[in-house]
Amino acid sequence: MPSRIARRPGPALLLPFLAALVTIAFALPARAWVEVHVAGDDVRLAIDRAGAATVEHKVTLKISGGPLRALDIQGVDPDAQLDQGSYAVPLKAAEASSLASATPVEIELLPPDVRPRADGTLRPPALRARFDGKGLSRGVFVLFFRYRTDLVKRGLIQKDGPSSRVAWTGPLWDDGYDSARLTVELPAAPDEPRVDEAPEAGDGAEALAAPMTLSTLRRSLDKDELELLRPYAPKGEPLRWAVRADARAFQPAPAATTPAADTLGRLADAAAASPDRSRTVYLAAGVVLFAIYSALVALKAREHERLARAAGVAPRPLVPIPLAPRAALAGLALVAGVALELLLRDGTAGAALVAAATALAAHRTPRPERAGGALRRPGKWLPVAEAEAFREPPRVRGVYLDVTTRAGKALLVALLAALGGGVYAVARVSPYHAHLLALDATALLAIFCTGRLAELPADPAARPVAFLRDVARRVRRSLRVPASADLRAPKASASAAAAPKGPAGAAAKVPGAAARATASAAARGAAAATELRVVGRLRIPDGSPDADELRLGLSPRAALPGFVAIEVGVVYAPGAGGAIGLPEVLLRVAPGSPCERAVERLASSGRSSRGRRPGERVLAFTPRLPTARMTAAIAAALVRAVSTPPAGATPTKPQGAGAAGATKAPRPGKKAISAAA
Repeated sequence: MPSRIARRPGPALLLPFLAALVTIAFALPARAWVEVHVAGDDVRLAIDRAGAATVEHKVTLKISGGPLRALDIQGVDPDAQLDQGSYAVPLKAAEASSLASATPVEIELLPPDVRPRADGTLRPPALRARFDGKGLSRGVFVLFFRYRTDLVKRGLIQKDGPSSRVAWTGPLWDDGYDSARLTVELPAAPDEPRVDEAPEAGDGAEALAAPMTLSTLRRSLDKDELELLRPYAPKGEPLRWAVRADARAFQPAPAATTPAADTLGRLADAAAASPDRSRTVYLAAGVVLFAIYSALVALKAREHERLARAAGVAPRPLVPIPLAPRAALAGLALVAGVALELLLRDGTAGAALVAAATALAAHRTPRPERAGGALRRPGKWLPVAEAEAFREPPRVRGVYLDVTTRAGKALLVALLAALGGGVYAVARVSPYHAHLLALDATALLAIFCTGRLAELPADPAARPVAFLRDVARRVRRSLRVPASADLRAPKASASAAAAPKGPAGAAAKVPGAAARATASAAARGAAAATELRVVGRLRIPDGSPDADELRLGLSPRAALPGFVAIEVGVVYAPGAGGAIGLPEVLLRVAPGSPCERAVERLASSGRSSRGRRPGERVLAFTPRLPTARMTAAIAAALVRAVSTPPAGATPTKPQGAGAAGATKAPRPGKKAISAAA
């Protein structure tokens, strides 16, 4: 067999290998593909009174490929002073107001490019945004950057009569976008800003119409915001905006002064003009205020002490010191407090002194003096006619510093009117100090609204007059009894009386006459069963000409055997703001009598005790609330329960309705007592 001869690789195999080495040796660095589109630019232009503006951009970028490491923005303001703190954040994080995934951005102005563009115009100023780290990857991001510019120096704010025209041009973008938005923030002015719809001058003689712009105005005390919106931003063209604003918005604001400093300045100017006269006026006003308030405090103390001693109690001023130093200190504290409120920047010290004057003028509720004769003496109960017993007691005279009296109301209104005039005068200079002066009315309220007549111990013979009169009126209305009811028994009509006496044929000639007469008599009998005798009951202590208690006595015309009386009284308990009236209804019956048996079911709603006489039982009922309505409901229910049913109410079936209504009268009374007691 022929032997195999080894062959070496020929030139045809070496050529591909050498080509691969050359390709690797001379290969260029790999470049990533990046595409950026601007989807929107939300701009905010905040202009101050000096014409300087802060421009804030929120540019929405749609990035394909990546990463994006830098972005050039053309058409910015040439005098832009860049602020630190620029960043880029994903769109979802921007909508959620989160900066957790923000990327820092470094903004720098590029040197002016003197090379003209294709149309022969100069290139606009530009800035470059450099994204730190790996740059921005694929996605949608929001780029935020801010800088300052001076519109006045650049001639972009032109005064035109009472208004000024503010013009501003935004950056230009190679890609157009929809909904171009600009928010212009201006200083507050009387006239509201608006869009300038005047046409813009073009390159030739013709004028360019202003593009359609929608506006939304938001006004506040210190600024006006005009939001401008256009349907789209053109490709490769800058956005030009123009608004009309009140020229007074760009006038320098006066130096901010506090109310106290303003008041001090005016007082200082007045004092400098006529120092002697101003000092005299202020001193005289302070002396008059001191004299009036000290006199009011002293007179109130004397008046309250006189009334308290007459009621058998001792007065209790809030600050227990002698009257002379207390009145003087109250006047001094009030004058010093008002002066400090008007002169100092902070009204705390003055308000504290006014509060001290209020405390010196106030009185606490008097406490009854518990002496050895606190228990009342034995006495007799006397019936008195209703008109005489519940007549309105005479008004207390000589009380001028109590808001519950007519003279006190008139004097308080006059003093408050004088204080209102002072507040109005101060409000023209400083509303802040006018509010402080208005709050000083508490010093007057301490005089007129403390130490009142209602805070004195109640007189049980005079205080419950109005309450008992109201209870009597409500009881009559509940029982349908007029105030001037005729207590005589009703008489049968002549026709009804004559009908039985005639022959049967005569009675037959008038069918139903006897039945109608009998029903009428039964109705009048039912009305007679609820007729009341209303009297006043006065208790006269032995050896005294004056009564010490007043009660309301109720007695039906026809009562069940064993009935003694129904009495409505008021017991007064001491309270924080004066005596509190607690009404009570008493039913007096004889033990074992038909009246007691008739009210057995009602007795569970009250409490039982022995009466003032031997062989007498008392049932006491207390309403849930101490009101005249609930008290009258209990009294009316008791009157129905102890009233005698009308005679002749049960002979025949037609008359059974009236009898049934009379016999069932205690049951509604039971419900009324249970609801009120």
